[in-house]
Amino acid sequence: MSGAGPGRLRHRVGQVVRGHGLWEPGRHVAVAVSGGLDSVVLLDVLLATRAWHGAELSIVTVDHGIRPESAEDAAFVAALAHRHGLPCHTAALSLGPQASEDEARTARFAAFDAVVCDAVALAHHRDDQAETVVLQLLRGTGSAGLSGMSFRRGRFVRPLLGEAREALLAYARHRGLRWREDPSNGDPRYLRNRVRHEVLPLLEDVRPGAREALARAARAVADDRELVAAQLPEGIGPPWPASWVGSGPAALVRRALLAALPTLTAAQLDDIVASARRGSGTIQLGSRATVHISGRQVTLTQC
Repeated sequence: MSGAGPGRLRHRVGQVVRGHGLWEPGRHVAVAVSGGLDSVVLLDVLLATRAWHGAELSIVTVDHGIRPESAEDAAFVAALAHRHGLPCHTAALSLGPQASEDEARTARFAAFDAVVCDAVALAHHRDDQAETVVLQLLRGTGSAGLSGMSFRRGRFVRPLLGEAREALLAYARHRGLRWREDPSNGDPRYLRNRVRHEVLPLLEDVRPGAREALARAARAVADDRELVAAQLPEGIGPPWPASWVGSGPAALVRRALLAALPTLTAAQLDDIVASARRGSGTIQLGSRATVHISGRQVTLTQC
């Protein structure tokens, strides 16, 4: 394939697998395939480059049971696996049409966790990264959220994270790939869809290249977080010294708290620091965690 054409996607993905150490040759990589454009492209690329990355491939797909057509999507993926001679693990759930995005995501990752493999390859791309950063900004997150998704986290890997969706679409058309369209991706009830179809196009209109800028900012924040993490005092909490939480270097304090509680919002972080300065306080973090400040310590209770 020509150097500047859609086929260059394969080369770039190969560089990502090696450069980010996503897996070693001979490892078992389960490719998460929904049947949509992104995951079908990911599967095709990894199949075409097996001689480069050396992984043993299989497929995992999740039928959430949210839409009537989801069983057909799972059947499409199973047929795709059969055509390529790959094992396919199908998780059939019954979440129902009222399931939220968070409920679906939690159930999906639980299904991925149940798969016996060395790595699970996810098809998130650059535009997904931009959406994630915007959503985290709206939720008032700290640096953990603003750093977005990573190429590798535990055994979850994202070989396409640096690619624009337009590049995936061009590749799919070039290869003559077939995929399924999920009608829920246009449902305005879901906040991510409104960010995708309304907010990001507006940002692109105001500043062309906004998606790439957001993804680039996420990479910069992730680099900064790595540097800050390396400066954390060894063995720091929880519990944490209240004097340190109240008056220590703000970046280190935030990093320490977020390491224990990754979903903390910026407002909750501010409340914890303010209470530590006062020397007392209780911050309820949803229904499953509470931070107590009393005397010299900031303690965390989780249930």
